Amino acid sequence: MVILKAIGAFFVRIWRWIKETAWVQPLLIVGAIFAVIFSIPYITSWASEWSGNAEGAFFADSRQSLEGETDSIDTSNSAADRITRVIEKNMFTAKTYEEVDTASYGEKFYLVYNAENSAASTTAEEAFRELSDNWGTTSFTPSDKGDFRIYTIYASEESSNDEDYEITTNGSTAFSRYLGIHTELFNQVGPELAEAPYRERAGLDETNYVNFALNNADTPIESFPTPSILLVDFSEEAWDAGRFGMSEVLFSLSGSTARENASTLIDMWNHLDPYSEDNLFTLRD
Repeated sequence: MVILKAIGAFFVRIWRWIKETAWVQPLLIVGAIFAVIFSIPYITSWASEWSGNAEGAFFADSRQSLEGETDSIDTSNSAADRITRVIEKNMFTAKTYEEVDTASYGEKFYLVYNAENSAASTTAEEAFRELSDNWGTTSFTPSDKGDFRIYTIYASEESSNDEDYEITTNGSTAFSRYLGIHTELFNQVGPELAEAPYRERAGLDETNYVNFALNNADTPIESFPTPSILLVDFSEEAWDAGRFGMSEVLFSLSGSTARENASTLIDMWNHLDPYSEDNLFTLRD
């Protein structure tokens, strides 16, 4: 109790000195103002994190983790593997549409291969957040009246077992092992996407498509493009049209605003493109 009284008395003397010393008060006021100004960025960042609007938060919410990724399809069962196996099964195994699995991840969804600390991935995230916030409005109406769905896989994610694979063929990172055991998917889908209407009409360079297909002989894994923004379409319309599964891809968004880029993404969902008036599918009423 004596110690507490002594501490209290000390602060009382400090406060009395401040009140009686005129020149100290303006300095304290100015100091407080600068403290508030310099704290604004930290307060804003904290508020963004608390509200879920921090950079990376939107993509992180839909991440399919690579944790536990091995170098064998028989033993690897990460979240990223599970969604990829559904895509592979639907695209390569289903003989009739009735065999297609739309229950696990939805009939139609975006799949983004993302990299942290990437300006292009940040731009994509902002566009997807804008699209999600305005999904179903006049400017962002899905032709199939479907729900917005997105899943992300982080190329830069580390796994707790990475050190066990430092000298293996498929590399020491979880994503390199993931690509290694799903190579067939990218080998088959890449060339098909390179011949898609959007790429043909836009006259886009083939480099990203070659790298997406893991056909870069020098660095097939290191060259994989991020972001790779895919539309995965398991609808019966896509089945009938021969554009089932990984049906569209973008490697960047070039609009000047998030809203412009979100417009590109809804066009992607609706299989529209700005280079031709004819569309891949007859859109639903």
